[in-house]
Amino acid sequence: MRLKALFRVRLASLKSSLTGANRSTRKRSKAQILGFAVLMLYTFGYFAFMLYTTFDTLAGPFSAMDLGTIYFALAALMAFALMFVGSIFSAKAQLYEATDNDLLLSMPVKPGEVLLSRMLLLLVMNLLFDLIVAGPAMLAWFQAAGFSLGSFLCSFAVLFVLLPLISLALSSVFGFLLHLISARVRNQSLMTVVLSLAFLAVYFVAISRMNIWITNLAADPTPLAHAIGGVAPLVWLGRACVGGDLLALGALALLTAALLLLIWVALERSFVKTATAKNSVAKVKYVEKAVDAVSPDRALLRRELKHFAACPSYILNSALGVIMAPIAAVYLIIKRSSLLPLMQEPGFGFLLPLLPLLLLLGLCFMASMCTVTAPSISLEGKSLWLLQSLPVTPRQVLRAKLRMHLLIALPPMLICSVIFIALLRPSLPFAVCVLLLPAACVLFTGLLGLFENLRHPNLDWINETQAVKTGMAVAVTMFATMGLLMLPILVIIFFGDMIPPVAIAAGLLVLVLLLCLLLWRWLVTRGEERFRAL
Repeated sequence: MRLKALFRVRLASLKSSLTGANRSTRKRSKAQILGFAVLMLYTFGYFAFMLYTTFDTLAGPFSAMDLGTIYFALAALMAFALMFVGSIFSAKAQLYEATDNDLLLSMPVKPGEVLLSRMLLLLVMNLLFDLIVAGPAMLAWFQAAGFSLGSFLCSFAVLFVLLPLISLALSSVFGFLLHLISARVRNQSLMTVVLSLAFLAVYFVAISRMNIWITNLAADPTPLAHAIGGVAPLVWLGRACVGGDLLALGALALLTAALLLLIWVALERSFVKTATAKNSVAKVKYVEKAVDAVSPDRALLRRELKHFAACPSYILNSALGVIMAPIAAVYLIIKRSSLLPLMQEPGFGFLLPLLPLLLLLGLCFMASMCTVTAPSISLEGKSLWLLQSLPVTPRQVLRAKLRMHLLIALPPMLICSVIFIALLRPSLPFAVCVLLLPAACVLFTGLLGLFENLRHPNLDWINETQAVKTGMAVAVTMFATMGLLMLPILVIIFFGDMIPPVAIAAGLLVLVLLLCLLLWRWLVTRGEERFRAL
């Protein structure tokens, strides 16, 4: 019963973070919940369809060559990679860095039950990631070769039961190791950001080369067959999925159970010590020195920047555009000599006059990925009353959060704009748009983030990752900005021959600035009232 109650609390926390509902605000309407559900289903369906096209390319050749074992082993590896990468940092935050660790461990609840309830929530997340890959893989194979009843049941057991459990076990171990490493380094945020960027770099390299790999595998799967054939668990997995081999399924189930039991025992024994350990702090000799008095606005800005720098999940989920913009600028410098000849190839010539506008919209798209303000109010959590009790006005608080967003996002975008102008040398009116439009998009995203976070705050999170990653304000801010950038794409498609690119860019700039004005007007009137009422 206690385990069930703990798990229900975890699910309720996840649900509230997704829908934006919490104790301090009114319950979300059915229309809002339905709209957010449609948004999530669209995102899920988009990635599932992309993977289906990949597996559909492979299923035919692999079935014709009687290599179903290799096909399902490859699908399992892809599903495991997505589950592992998608849950490793969540495991670190959920298992060992939740804010209610001390509270739960002080209750008459066994530490093992607390740990198991959190691992069950990670299992739910793994199942969602797994469904994106395993579902399209099974559908593509069914269309190419079909399933017998036995092979279908074995495939379902392997891909939707055993594989998520293996990922859960290994991600829990690596979450434990990451927590230990981060607790022993001086700058924990920097270490976590560097490791996460390393994972992202590997992921983007893999995605960029995916089409080449898939084409090569469809043409000649023999090298992959030899590589996988030497790994017994992958062979068992493939035999169970293709032929319904119960012996192989049993061997894989025993291996999974042994791995999960071993890891569970190890983590359960060290959970209390690890979850309640306080990070050691080096002793610093006190030296008396004068402290400069600063204005309230500057003090609030310092507070926001320190919070941002101390929260790795905040940096990685809210400032990805800031990280990608310099990378895109360097890539543009390196590939400039090959980019223009490519656009002159047959079939791409019509894009050449639109190239500056398309690159400008790409820069604006990266600006939309910087959503620093969207979770900034939610991150105050249950300590929001401290900020409300300070001798400052709500406008000063909101302005400090907006200034933080601009200081973080604006400089990289301006640098990229300057590089853009230096490389492509557009006309003077278009160069002005290149400088102003990305900056206006940064301002719009910051204002919209505050607007949405005041309307959909999530103050009941258990760890900061929930507030940053799963809040409704973050999703609405990002997708609304991307939707705004679709307008010039539609104009190009339907009226590209009649309207010059500089007019499209100027029109978008005027529209964004007008929306910024309306959002700022709302923030300094109704927005201040909402902040007081939180």
